[in-house]
Amino acid sequence: MSSNRRISRIVGTSCLAAAVALPATAVAATASDAPARAPNATSVDTPPPSPSSRPPGYYTPKTQGPETSQKPQTSQKPATSAPGSGAPSTGASSSKPGTSTSTKPGTSTSSPSQGAQFQAGVTPAEVEARINALDLPEDVKQQLREGLAVAVNAIDSPTTSANDKTAYRYLVDSINRALQLAQNPTTSPADRAMYLKYVQGINEATKLTQDAKLSVADRAVYLSLAVSLTNYVNAIQDPNLEPVYKAVYVKIADSITNGLLAAVDPKTAPKKPEDQQKVKQILQDTNTTAAAALAVLQDPNATPEAKQQAQQQVQAVVDARTNAVQNNDYLRFLNEVKRYNPSDACLQAIADRTTQAGWPDGSLWGLTDPSCADTLTKAAADKSSAWNALFSCVLNQAFSTCAAYIPPQ
Repeated sequence: MSSNRRISRIVGTSCLAAAVALPATAVAATASDAPARAPNATSVDTPPPSPSSRPPGYYTPKTQGPETSQKPQTSQKPATSAPGSGAPSTGASSSKPGTSTSTKPGTSTSSPSQGAQFQAGVTPAEVEARINALDLPEDVKQQLREGLAVAVNAIDSPTTSANDKTAYRYLVDSINRALQLAQNPTTSPADRAMYLKYVQGINEATKLTQDAKLSVADRAVYLSLAVSLTNYVNAIQDPNLEPVYKAVYVKIADSITNGLLAAVDPKTAPKKPEDQQKVKQILQDTNTTAAAALAVLQDPNATPEAKQQAQQQVQAVVDARTNAVQNNDYLRFLNEVKRYNPSDACLQAIADRTTQAGWPDGSLWGLTDPSCADTLTKAAADKSSAWNALFSCVLNQAFSTCAAYIPPQ
């Protein structure tokens, strides 16, 4: 996987996590034959949004079909919505609440007619200039430039489908919007750090969409995640968005971003292919499962019973992440780990990965962190413990295969 160097130098990894995400179709992203190059001045036009991607959705790429060309609407007033009353919109949005159609996650209508208005004619050169102006280490800015180049190459490549090109234009334009906010002197330091972190998450997912070491299917998953994260980041910018929605969207964006960054950072990324696939699958499943429930919650034609069930489904997914560190088996596991005098860094790594991925995968992922190396070695050597088989498995095998060794209570 691509590296994400010195992320911690920008913002700390938040432990805040929620597992609600937007429907985003797994679009097959074909690797560009052209070598990576500096972004050029090719105009990045505003992509057509899709009503089916709400909430807060502005765009969901399709698996096939021609790209729909349509100029954004500008005459309508930005709208807000309460939970269950329709799709919220960004401050630049022209969509009306309650107009979305109910579709299955991963689908989109063929004629998107409403949605957010984005800045047309954004050029990669403009985005690169914003990157260069960031008060960040040069190697971090280089990572952002590389991600931008990946998107531009995909847009320019004749092998990229029309719909995928639309997705990449949307990503470039949205990154530009987030950077504008991060560089606005009226933006608070906390929000500035938040937007910079989200830009990094989108950037890393974008690079993975064209990673030749990944399968076409895996690259499609990362394009889906990049678009999902972008949708939520754009929704957060709506000044008319009700606080209850904004709080949820921030948690969603944090969850996706933290998972992506942990999965690509050389210091935290899983080393074994099976574990890499498992972490990717967790992100994908979170995205898909919650999308189905959110589509019902925002469908004005859904029955109260259907919405109640959807709310329960969303809450169950959220609880699986946010409450993972209260899971009884996790607490038993943590108590056993503490018998071997782990460092504070090790305990923090276990807690962070658990929150990001959920028990048991996250905690076992955390145990593979370098800060836990001594602890894991001691635990695997302790044959007297009922947890020895679990620790030995984590030491010698892919951690994603070890949950079966959790001893019964």
